[in-house]
Amino acid sequence: MNAPSGVLVAEQPHYLPWLDFYEQVARSDTLVVLDNVQWLRRGWQRRTRVALPVGTPLPPPSEPAFQWLTIPLEGAHRDTRIGELAVDAAQPWARKHLATLTMLYGRRPYFRTQVLPRLEGFYAEAARERGPGSLLRTLLASRAIFDEPLGLTPRVVLASTLERSLPDKTERLAEYCTQLGRDTYYSAVGSVYLKPGPFRDVGVRLLWQNFRYPSYDQGRPGERFAMGLSIVDVLSNVPVDEVRAWLAPKPWGPFAQRAPSPGA
Repeated sequence: MNAPSGVLVAEQPHYLPWLDFYEQVARSDTLVVLDNVQWLRRGWQRRTRVALPVGTPLPPPSEPAFQWLTIPLEGAHRDTRIGELAVDAAQPWARKHLATLTMLYGRRPYFRTQVLPRLEGFYAEAARERGPGSLLRTLLASRAIFDEPLGLTPRVVLASTLERSLPDKTERLAEYCTQLGRDTYYSAVGSVYLKPGPFRDVGVRLLWQNFRYPSYDQGRPGERFAMGLSIVDVLSNVPVDEVRAWLAPKPWGPFAQRAPSPGA
């Protein structure tokens, strides 16, 4: 999938991310991983949303229709940077997570062909991770599991390897764009703290994500659709070619594929 040159996305590392995240990656050519920020105990970095077991009644609409899979940590303190965190290698979490995903999705139409072989390799490696930095390595590997079938080839840069001279978050992101020679920053909708001014000051275009989340058969007929689940849920239920089409640029807007000019 060809992303326009010059587009940068910056996100904290996430565990088996959701579809919106992959749409950001598909629009960009550079992914800056914010590994030098503090971790959030209730954040998304080390956990992901997956389906409830088949046969479990969905809760009322005011309550979430999903469950969390969480990577256990060893010796984590509130002020610890994400890149310094260690998985708790004393717990067989990798084996348990693979068993849980197989139980939840084993009967879905594409799990055993599109998902399970890649998960098996990932969890075999993850089970051997330990020590400071092991969570970051695990999260980076989980994000990349499905890059190849989805046609994604981002250049991945750790924020800890870049200059971090500006205290303001927006100014720092704009500075990352200039350091890496990118002229466009593509932001998730949830990044409400961003201000256009610092990007404009350095000649970087700020674009906001406007992804229309598609619905698909999650194997619970007659029940409400659960948005924001892991990419595992998506690829267990939808052919990968269809997911690639969801991530492809639309024939309008800032990412539209434009015909070459005459004589080019």
